[in-house]
Amino acid sequence: MKTLITLGLVGAIVVVSFLWVTFINQKKEPSTNNVRPLDEKLPKQKVQNDRLVISTNITFEEINKILTGFCNMYNEKTYKALPRLYKINERQFAITFPYDIEFSIFCFFVNYVHYPMGFKKSFEVTGWTTTKKGESWITEKITSKRVMLFIPYDDTEYDNVYLTTEDNIGYKLGFALGHEKQLLDFPKLNFVKPQIEIEELVEKDYTDYK
Repeated sequence: MKTLITLGLVGAIVVVSFLWVTFINQKKEPSTNNVRPLDEKLPKQKVQNDRLVISTNITFEEINKILTGFCNMYNEKTYKALPRLYKINERQFAITFPYDIEFSIFCFFVNYVHYPMGFKKSFEVTGWTTTKKGESWITEKITSKRVMLFIPYDDTEYDNVYLTTEDNIGYKLGFALGHEKQLLDFPKLNFVKPQIEIEELVEKDYTDYK
């Protein structure tokens, strides 16, 4: 009996240690690598898409650092992420991708804004987009549907995003090998439309990142 209790305690300690190490790794300093391809490699033609992210309870200094760190990670050899930042108010910002972005990187982006490197806190963030056939993680159930991407408040894994379709089909999308997508019996959150659409941002000032 004592052996079983000891093994249970050891197992619990291992699990807690793993989660703690994972959390700490998420909080390391962001990349300062600002190497970029030549500007002539920048895309010239905008691509029609509805990728939209809204982050709340965040300052411009914070979101600026987050976007710069993300671009440092993804744009060293090719331009994979070119976010455009709009200020909605002092504590809320919208991000679009006028040159589009791969769905998998878009998912990573939502996770990164919530769990950014170099911060000792997380941020509120939700993303919306319409899925396309052939994109990573997209099944027949959710193809060509508008979806909402988010990190739930009770997340303890740090390496996933949750997805809810406009008709409330829920998935958990994991970044670890073997945990790429999991159909949920019920969505973690019901789908809600963004409070502002991309078309409403057209007249607003913006900042581009590369």
